[in-house]
Amino acid sequence: MGIHWGLPLLEKLLPADLTARLKEAQNDPFLVHPDKDTLPIYNGETGEIMKSLPVPRTIRVSRRKMRAFCSQGIDVQYAKKLVDVEYGSDGTGLTATFEDGEKLSGSMIVGADGPRSSVRDLLLGKEKAKVTPLEVVHSNVAIKYHDAEKARFVRSAHPVFSMVTHPDCFCFIAIQDVPDPDKPEDWRFQVVTSWLGMRDTSLDDAGRLKQVKEKAKVLPEPFRSANLWIPDDTHITYDQLAYWIPIPWDNRDGRATLCGDAAHPMTPHRGQGLNHAICDATNVVAAIESVRDGKTTLKEAISSYDEEVVKRGKDEVLVSRQNAFMMLDWSQLKDSPLMTRSTAPSTSLGPTAVGA
Repeated sequence: MGIHWGLPLLEKLLPADLTARLKEAQNDPFLVHPDKDTLPIYNGETGEIMKSLPVPRTIRVSRRKMRAFCSQGIDVQYAKKLVDVEYGSDGTGLTATFEDGEKLSGSMIVGADGPRSSVRDLLLGKEKAKVTPLEVVHSNVAIKYHDAEKARFVRSAHPVFSMVTHPDCFCFIAIQDVPDPDKPEDWRFQVVTSWLGMRDTSLDDAGRLKQVKEKAKVLPEPFRSANLWIPDDTHITYDQLAYWIPIPWDNRDGRATLCGDAAHPMTPHRGQGLNHAICDATNVVAAIESVRDGKTTLKEAISSYDEEVVKRGKDEVLVSRQNAFMMLDWSQLKDSPLMTRSTAPSTSLGPTAVGA
């Protein structure tokens, strides 16, 4: 996952000691990232760089590393499934009930529980809250090549990330884990291969890998080999890409809201999801602090947050959906949002994020 325009927000949001150690969460903690970088997009027919997109200082993190890093000192309880929320009749407090029977009470609930959010289901009802699947086949694997020369070659397009577009498919390569910079055979890579169409649900791992490699045969190097060298015993899945266009929800007098993928699940082809989630976290924390400091009521603070996140989220979900199709359609590629505006957010950020 890439953090770019959201990086300054994250550095201010984290405690100072964690901000100072943020490199620990990077996929390559040994790499010094420049203040300005470029994301190279290669022409899949010629192998030449089609465009080098200007991007701000960008770090890549894995979910595993980032989750562990940010949860230090926090008692996170996993494998908890929310089934119901009861709100106090006096307009304050709530009680959340989980599948295991446990009940927890508090002043508010923030649904940051992913694209298929249980909190969103409870706020809006399953029909209004359900995601819309995207007609895209999307293979996303993390792999080691167990060969130093192969690893160096795959990384040769760019030390952090690179992508290629071809009339038949799209491929993205990123470094996923560097335990030791002097041992490339142990490096792990993220390799994404994607094309327009519906997933063939009848395929097993071997069938999906065969299909991915067949698609990748037309790509220039190092994207071709990055796919063809995927070990035969690799577990291959096709991600069920989906999106949800945000609509206003009843925040129960400020006692319930949504953040991140729960508020605006979007397609990944422009790398916006995590950055918007960081922006959400910045803004919801500021809203809660304003209530704590007696500047406003919980209802007013969260309603203001909700209004901004719905508008910003809707704009980005629609742009990211458009970009997904255009990046995979050779005839529209050059006019896609990624090619025309790089990784900049599609709308102006809320006042809290801007002034953070």
